[in-house]
Amino acid sequence: MGKMWHPPETYLNKWAAENELSAARFVARLDETAKDDMHITPAKLARIEKYCALHDGEPVLSEASFEKLLVSLFPSSVGLPILSRAAPVLFHMLVYLSRYPFMPEQRKGERAYLTRDGLLRAVLLAHQDRARRTISGYGGGHTRTRTAADHRRLLFQGLAVQLESDPPGYDKNIWQADAAERARNLYDGVSRELTCPDNALTNRDEVGDELFHDLVDFMCQLLPDWEDNTVRRENLLELAKSMIQEEGLHRAPLQRYELRREDFEALIEMLLLVYESPEEGDTLPANFTERRDKVTKEFFGQKEGIDFKVFDEVCGSGRTEFDTGSAGGNFASGDDYKPSLLEMLYWILDELFKEA
Repeated sequence: MGKMWHPPETYLNKWAAENELSAARFVARLDETAKDDMHITPAKLARIEKYCALHDGEPVLSEASFEKLLVSLFPSSVGLPILSRAAPVLFHMLVYLSRYPFMPEQRKGERAYLTRDGLLRAVLLAHQDRARRTISGYGGGHTRTRTAADHRRLLFQGLAVQLESDPPGYDKNIWQADAAERARNLYDGVSRELTCPDNALTNRDEVGDELFHDLVDFMCQLLPDWEDNTVRRENLLELAKSMIQEEGLHRAPLQRYELRREDFEALIEMLLLVYESPEEGDTLPANFTERRDKVTKEFFGQKEGIDFKVFDEVCGSGRTEFDTGSAGGNFASGDDYKPSLLEMLYWILDELFKEA
Protein backbone atom coordinates (compact mmCIF):
# COMPACT_ATOMS: atom_id res chain seq x y z
CA MET A 1 0.00 0.00 0.00
CA GLY A 2 1.41 3.35 -1.09
CA LYS A 3 1.92 6.35 1.11
CA MET A 4 -1.21 8.43 1.71
CA TRP A 5 -1.29 11.75 -0.17
CA HIS A 6 -1.70 14.96 1.83
CA PRO A 7 -2.06 18.51 0.52
CA PRO A 8 0.89 20.91 0.92
CA GLU A 9 -0.88 22.76 3.74
CA THR A 10 -0.74 19.63 5.90
CA TYR A 11 3.05 19.61 5.84
CA LEU A 12 3.44 23.37 6.10
CA ASN A 13 1.13 23.57 9.13
CA LYS A 14 2.94 20.69 10.81
CA TRP A 15 6.37 22.26 10.23
CA ALA A 16 5.16 25.67 11.37
CA ALA A 17 3.85 24.17 14.63
CA GLU A 18 7.27 22.58 15.15
CA ASN A 19 9.00 25.93 14.38
CA GLU A 20 10.80 24.30 11.45
CA LEU A 21 9.97 27.14 9.04
CA SER A 22 11.81 29.90 10.88
CA ALA A 23 14.85 31.53 9.28
CA ALA A 24 17.03 30.13 12.09
CA ARG A 25 15.97 26.57 11.30
CA PHE A 26 16.67 27.04 7.58
CA VAL A 27 20.14 28.32 8.54
CA ALA A 28 20.66 25.25 10.76
CA ARG A 29 19.75 22.91 7.90
CA LEU A 30 22.04 24.84 5.55
CA ASP A 31 24.83 24.41 8.11
CA GLU A 32 24.25 20.66 8.20
CA THR A 33 24.20 20.50 4.40
CA ALA A 34 27.53 22.31 4.23
CA LYS A 35 29.14 20.12 6.90
CA ASP A 36 27.94 16.95 5.21
CA ASP A 37 29.11 18.00 1.76
CA MET A 38 32.57 18.98 3.01
CA HIS A 39 32.81 16.01 5.39
CA ILE A 40 33.73 18.36 8.21
CA THR A 41 35.67 16.81 11.10
CA PRO A 42 37.52 18.40 14.04
CA ALA A 43 40.74 17.85 12.11
CA LYS A 44 39.40 19.86 9.17
CA LEU A 45 38.48 22.74 11.47
CA ALA A 46 41.95 22.82 12.98
CA ARG A 47 43.44 25.09 10.29
CA ILE A 48 40.59 27.61 10.74
CA GLU A 49 40.67 27.55 14.53
CA LYS A 50 44.33 28.59 14.60
CA TYR A 51 43.31 31.97 13.21
CA CYS A 52 40.07 32.49 15.17
CA ALA A 53 39.51 34.73 18.17
CA LEU A 54 36.51 34.75 20.50
CA HIS A 55 33.78 37.28 19.83
CA ASP A 56 30.73 37.09 22.11
CA GLY A 57 31.96 33.65 23.11
CA GLU A 58 32.14 32.33 19.55
CA PRO A 59 35.28 31.65 17.46
CA VAL A 60 35.39 34.11 14.56
CA LEU A 61 37.70 35.32 11.82
CA SER A 62 38.33 39.05 11.40
CA GLU A 63 39.51 40.55 8.12
CA ALA A 64 43.08 40.63 9.46
CA SER A 65 43.04 37.02 10.66
CA PHE A 66 41.45 35.89 7.40
CA GLU A 67 44.35 37.47 5.52
CA LYS A 68 46.79 35.44 7.64
CA LEU A 69 44.79 32.30 6.90
CA LEU A 70 44.85 33.07 3.18
CA VAL A 71 48.61 33.70 3.19
CA SER A 72 49.14 30.34 4.93
CA LEU A 73 47.87 28.54 1.82
CA PHE A 74 50.78 29.76 -0.29
CA PRO A 75 54.37 28.54 0.08
CA SER A 76 55.99 31.49 -1.70
CA SER A 77 56.42 35.02 -0.38
CA VAL A 78 56.36 36.44 -3.91
CA GLY A 79 52.59 36.72 -3.71
CA LEU A 80 52.32 38.51 -0.36
CA PRO A 81 51.45 41.96 -1.79
CA ILE A 82 48.87 40.35 -4.08
CA LEU A 83 47.24 38.43 -1.22
CA SER A 84 47.17 41.52 1.01
CA ARG A 85 45.31 43.40 -1.70
CA ALA A 86 42.89 40.57 -2.47
CA ALA A 87 42.13 39.38 1.07
CA PRO A 88 39.64 42.18 1.92
CA VAL A 89 37.79 41.55 -1.37
CA LEU A 90 37.47 37.81 -0.77
CA PHE A 91 36.61 38.36 2.89
CA HIS A 92 33.84 40.81 1.92
CA MET A 93 32.38 38.24 -0.49
CA LEU A 94 32.44 35.45 2.09
CA VAL A 95 30.88 37.63 4.82
CA TYR A 96 28.07 38.55 2.44
CA LEU A 97 27.41 34.94 1.41
CA SER A 98 27.65 33.69 5.01
CA ARG A 99 24.46 35.62 5.79
CA TYR A 100 22.66 34.91 2.53
CA PRO A 101 19.71 34.55 2.17
CA PHE A 102 18.30 33.74 5.63
CA MET A 103 20.11 36.33 7.78
CA PRO A 104 20.01 40.14 7.62
CA GLU A 105 22.99 41.86 6.06
CA GLN A 106 25.51 43.39 8.41
CA ARG A 107 24.74 46.98 9.32
CA LYS A 108 26.90 49.64 7.73
CA GLY A 109 29.81 50.58 9.94
CA GLU A 110 29.59 47.33 11.91
CA ARG A 111 32.86 45.44 12.12
CA ALA A 112 32.69 42.32 9.97
CA TYR A 113 33.38 38.83 11.31
CA LEU A 114 33.14 35.33 9.88
CA THR A 115 32.01 32.55 12.18
CA ARG A 116 33.19 29.03 11.40
CA ASP A 117 29.67 27.97 10.42
CA GLY A 118 29.29 31.17 8.42
CA LEU A 119 32.46 30.39 6.50
CA LEU A 120 31.14 26.90 5.76
CA ARG A 121 27.89 28.34 4.40
CA ALA A 122 29.75 30.88 2.30
CA VAL A 123 32.05 28.24 0.81
CA LEU A 124 29.06 26.06 -0.09
CA LEU A 125 27.33 28.92 -1.91
CA ALA A 126 30.49 30.23 -3.62
CA HIS A 127 31.79 26.84 -4.81
CA GLN A 128 29.95 25.92 -7.99
CA ASP A 129 30.29 22.13 -7.73
CA ARG A 130 29.26 22.07 -4.07
CA ALA A 131 26.29 24.35 -4.66
CA ARG A 132 25.23 22.38 -7.73
CA ARG A 133 24.98 19.07 -5.89
CA THR A 134 23.32 20.38 -2.73
CA ILE A 135 21.13 23.47 -3.18
CA SER A 136 20.65 23.99 -6.90
CA GLY A 137 17.42 22.10 -7.47
CA TYR A 138 16.23 20.12 -10.45
CA GLY A 139 13.02 21.81 -11.59
CA GLY A 140 9.88 19.79 -12.14
CA GLY A 141 7.73 22.13 -10.04
CA HIS A 142 9.34 21.16 -6.74
CA THR A 143 12.12 23.69 -7.26
CA ARG A 144 13.38 26.12 -9.89
CA THR A 145 16.56 24.74 -11.45
CA ARG A 146 19.36 27.19 -10.75
CA THR A 147 21.64 28.05 -13.63
CA ALA A 148 25.29 28.99 -14.12
CA ALA A 149 24.10 32.61 -14.24
CA ASP A 150 22.53 32.22 -10.78
CA HIS A 151 25.87 31.05 -9.43
CA ARG A 152 27.83 33.84 -11.09
CA ARG A 153 25.33 36.31 -9.68
CA LEU A 154 25.94 35.20 -6.09
CA LEU A 155 29.67 35.72 -6.59
CA PHE A 156 28.94 39.12 -8.14
CA GLN A 157 26.69 40.18 -5.25
CA GLY A 158 29.34 39.21 -2.73
CA LEU A 159 32.07 41.09 -4.59
CA ALA A 160 30.01 44.18 -5.36
CA VAL A 161 29.18 47.32 -3.42
CA GLN A 162 25.60 48.54 -3.09
CA LEU A 163 24.41 51.84 -4.52
CA GLU A 164 21.94 54.04 -2.67
CA SER A 165 19.51 54.22 -5.61
CA ASP A 166 18.84 52.75 -9.04
CA PRO A 167 21.56 53.62 -11.60
CA PRO A 168 20.84 56.19 -14.35
CA GLY A 169 18.86 54.67 -17.21
CA TYR A 170 17.54 51.74 -15.19
CA ASP A 171 14.46 50.23 -16.86
CA LYS A 172 12.51 47.63 -14.88
CA ASN A 173 10.97 46.07 -17.98
CA ILE A 174 14.33 45.60 -19.70
CA TRP A 175 15.89 43.97 -16.63
CA GLN A 176 12.88 41.67 -16.28
CA ALA A 177 13.00 40.67 -19.94
CA ASP A 178 16.75 40.08 -19.77
CA ALA A 179 16.32 37.81 -16.73
CA ALA A 180 13.73 35.70 -18.57
CA GLU A 181 15.95 35.49 -21.65
CA ARG A 182 18.92 34.46 -19.51
CA ALA A 183 16.90 31.61 -17.98
CA ARG A 184 15.83 30.29 -21.38
CA ASN A 185 19.20 30.58 -23.07
CA LEU A 186 21.00 28.47 -20.48
CA TYR A 187 19.13 25.33 -21.52
CA ASP A 188 19.47 23.53 -24.85
CA GLY A 189 16.21 22.79 -26.58
CA VAL A 190 14.14 25.08 -24.39
CA SER A 191 11.39 26.94 -26.21
CA ARG A 192 11.94 30.67 -26.71
CA GLU A 193 8.29 31.38 -26.04
CA LEU A 194 7.42 33.80 -23.24
CA THR A 195 6.32 31.02 -20.89
CA CYS A 196 9.32 29.06 -19.65
CA PRO A 197 9.16 25.38 -18.67
CA ASP A 198 9.89 24.45 -15.07
CA ASN A 199 13.59 23.92 -15.62
CA ALA A 200 14.13 27.46 -16.94
CA LEU A 201 11.86 29.66 -14.82
CA THR A 202 12.87 33.29 -14.73
CA ASN A 203 13.95 34.66 -11.37
CA ARG A 204 12.65 38.21 -11.88
CA ASP A 205 8.90 38.59 -12.35
CA GLU A 206 5.82 40.27 -10.90
CA VAL A 207 6.20 38.17 -7.74
CA GLY A 208 9.74 39.24 -6.87
CA ASP A 209 13.27 39.92 -8.03
CA GLU A 210 16.36 37.71 -8.18
CA LEU A 211 17.12 37.99 -4.48
CA PHE A 212 13.54 37.10 -3.53
CA HIS A 213 13.62 34.03 -5.75
CA ASP A 214 16.96 32.98 -4.23
CA LEU A 215 15.20 32.82 -0.87
CA VAL A 216 12.41 30.66 -2.31
CA ASP A 217 14.90 28.43 -4.15
CA PHE A 218 16.88 27.73 -1.00
CA MET A 219 13.74 27.17 1.07
CA CYS A 220 12.69 24.52 -1.45
CA GLN A 221 15.96 22.67 -1.04
CA LEU A 222 16.12 22.97 2.75
CA LEU A 223 12.65 21.87 3.80
CA PRO A 224 12.32 19.34 6.63
CA ASP A 225 11.76 15.84 5.26
CA TRP A 226 12.83 17.15 1.86
CA GLU A 227 11.68 14.16 -0.22
CA ASP A 228 8.66 13.11 1.80
CA ASN A 229 6.14 15.88 1.12
CA THR A 230 3.91 17.41 -1.55
CA VAL A 231 5.09 21.01 -1.06
CA ARG A 232 6.00 22.79 -4.27
CA ARG A 233 7.79 26.04 -4.97
CA GLU A 234 4.57 27.97 -5.49
CA ASN A 235 3.42 26.98 -1.99
CA LEU A 236 6.38 28.82 -0.43
CA LEU A 237 5.98 32.26 -2.04
CA GLU A 238 3.82 33.78 0.70
CA LEU A 239 5.97 32.21 3.42
CA ALA A 240 9.04 33.82 1.85
CA LYS A 241 7.35 37.22 1.79
CA SER A 242 6.44 36.88 5.46
CA MET A 243 9.96 35.79 6.38
CA ILE A 244 11.44 38.86 4.68
CA GLN A 245 9.14 41.14 6.68
CA GLU A 246 9.46 39.39 10.03
CA GLU A 247 13.19 38.60 9.92
CA GLY A 248 14.38 41.86 8.35
CA LEU A 249 15.71 40.18 5.21
CA HIS A 250 15.15 43.14 2.89
CA ARG A 251 18.05 43.53 0.46
CA ALA A 252 18.88 46.04 -2.25
CA PRO A 253 17.63 44.95 -5.70
CA LEU A 254 20.20 43.57 -8.12
CA GLN A 255 20.39 46.71 -10.26
CA ARG A 256 21.90 48.55 -7.26
CA TYR A 257 24.89 46.22 -7.01
CA GLU A 258 28.05 47.49 -8.69
CA LEU A 259 31.37 45.68 -9.04
CA ARG A 260 34.31 48.06 -8.72
CA ARG A 261 37.27 47.78 -11.04
CA GLU A 262 39.92 47.90 -8.31
CA ASP A 263 38.25 45.07 -6.37
CA PHE A 264 37.93 42.86 -9.44
CA GLU A 265 41.52 43.56 -10.44
CA ALA A 266 42.70 42.50 -6.97
CA LEU A 267 40.70 39.27 -7.27
CA ILE A 268 42.10 38.50 -10.73
CA GLU A 269 45.66 39.02 -9.48
CA MET A 270 45.09 36.52 -6.69
CA LEU A 271 43.54 33.94 -9.03
CA LEU A 272 46.41 34.32 -11.49
CA LEU A 273 48.78 33.78 -8.58
CA VAL A 274 47.02 30.50 -7.76
CA TYR A 275 47.13 29.55 -11.44
CA GLU A 276 50.91 30.06 -11.55
CA SER A 277 51.54 28.55 -8.07
CA PRO A 278 55.09 29.91 -7.70
CA GLU A 279 57.45 28.19 -5.29
CA GLU A 280 59.67 30.08 -2.87
CA GLY A 281 62.36 31.85 -4.87
CA ASP A 282 60.34 31.87 -8.11
CA THR A 283 59.30 35.06 -9.86
CA LEU A 284 55.99 35.76 -11.54
CA PRO A 285 55.82 35.51 -15.35
CA ALA A 286 56.79 38.63 -17.26
CA ASN A 287 53.29 38.90 -18.72
CA PHE A 288 51.51 38.55 -15.34
CA THR A 289 50.32 42.17 -15.18
CA GLU A 290 49.40 42.14 -18.87
CA ARG A 291 47.16 39.10 -18.34
CA ARG A 292 45.50 40.76 -15.34
CA ASP A 293 44.85 43.93 -17.31
CA LYS A 294 43.52 42.02 -20.31
CA VAL A 295 40.89 40.21 -18.25
CA THR A 296 39.94 43.37 -16.38
CA LYS A 297 39.58 45.40 -19.57
CA GLU A 298 37.34 42.79 -21.16
CA PHE A 299 34.89 43.28 -18.30
CA PHE A 300 35.24 46.98 -17.62
CA GLY A 301 36.59 48.66 -20.74
CA GLN A 302 37.29 52.18 -19.46
CA LYS A 303 34.62 52.04 -16.72
CA GLU A 304 35.28 51.98 -12.99
CA GLY A 305 32.13 49.97 -12.18
CA ILE A 306 29.84 47.45 -13.91
CA ASP A 307 26.45 45.90 -13.20
CA PHE A 308 25.53 42.24 -13.18
CA LYS A 309 24.33 42.17 -16.78
CA VAL A 310 27.77 43.18 -18.04
CA PHE A 311 29.49 40.77 -15.64
CA ASP A 312 27.29 37.87 -16.68
CA GLU A 313 27.59 38.55 -20.40
CA VAL A 314 31.40 38.54 -20.32
CA CYS A 315 31.52 35.49 -18.01
CA GLY A 316 29.15 33.51 -20.21
CA SER A 317 30.96 34.44 -23.42
CA GLY A 318 34.12 32.54 -22.45
CA ARG A 319 36.19 35.40 -23.88
CA THR A 320 38.49 35.64 -20.87
CA GLU A 321 40.55 33.45 -18.58
CA PHE A 322 38.12 34.29 -15.77
CA ASP A 323 35.50 31.84 -16.97
CA THR A 324 36.63 29.84 -19.98
CA GLY A 325 33.51 27.75 -19.70
CA SER A 326 35.33 24.93 -17.93
CA ALA A 327 33.75 26.21 -14.72
CA GLY A 328 30.30 26.42 -16.19
CA GLY A 329 29.67 25.34 -19.75
CA ASN A 330 32.70 24.44 -21.89
CA PHE A 331 33.15 20.70 -21.98
CA ALA A 332 36.62 20.55 -23.51
CA SER A 333 38.85 17.78 -22.21
CA GLY A 334 42.32 16.35 -22.64
CA ASP A 335 44.81 18.65 -24.34
CA ASP A 336 42.01 21.15 -25.09
CA TYR A 337 41.09 21.58 -21.44
CA LYS A 338 42.13 24.86 -19.86
CA PRO A 339 41.11 25.58 -16.27
CA SER A 340 39.50 28.94 -15.66
CA LEU A 341 40.41 31.47 -13.02
CA LEU A 342 37.09 30.68 -11.35
CA GLU A 343 38.40 27.18 -10.76
CA MET A 344 41.34 28.75 -8.94
CA LEU A 345 38.80 30.40 -6.63
CA TYR A 346 37.21 27.02 -5.94
CA TRP A 347 40.68 25.61 -5.15
CA ILE A 348 41.18 28.31 -2.52
CA LEU A 349 37.77 27.56 -1.00
CA ASP A 350 38.56 23.85 -0.82
CA GLU A 351 41.98 24.50 0.72
CA LEU A 352 40.45 26.45 3.60
CA PHE A 353 39.03 23.22 4.99
CA LYS A 354 41.84 20.81 4.19
CA GLU A 355 43.17 18.99 7.24
CA ALA A 356 46.09 20.89 8.77
